[in-house]
Amino acid sequence: MSPGNDPAGAARRGFSLEVVGEIILLAIVGALFVYMFIESFSWPTGSALMPRIAIAIGTPFWIARLIVLIRSTRETSSDMIMDLGFRTGADPRGERMRFARICLYIVGLYAAIWLVGFHIAIPLGVFFYVKVWGRAGWIWSTILGLLFLALIVGVYDRFLNATWHDPPLLRLFWG
Repeated sequence: MSPGNDPAGAARRGFSLEVVGEIILLAIVGALFVYMFIESFSWPTGSALMPRIAIAIGTPFWIARLIVLIRSTRETSSDMIMDLGFRTGADPRGERMRFARICLYIVGLYAAIWLVGFHIAIPLGVFFYVKVWGRAGWIWSTILGLLFLALIVGVYDRFLNATWHDPPLLRLFWG
């Protein structure tokens, strides 16, 4: 049977461009985890705690994603629980627009963090995301935004005594 007539082969995900890209991304993240873990041993304990916690939480997810990726290249079905791939489907234009919105949201969130700081940008970013894309009401969007503010103040400010960058927009208004 020729490859063009093989229905199982047609549904096989294989090593497409997006799979290769994801493998490269996973390799970079894995290398960053290893580098940060090794590097953290030369830091004071208080400074080394945050990257080690992030690595401890992130590594099981990294391993799980790697397993799912490896299995998806072998299975004959490309259906996934979450639509995380970059493949095109029934509406390629809609998928490109969604990808562009995600990228713009991330870039906007980073710019807002730089301009006004974490304490303002993260709660507003969560509020905006839940309100616009989650289509939640004003009350739930506000509650979730305030919960993230409480997380930043309670955990990072009070518990970890995090130091924050000096946002240029706030510096402009408050010196």
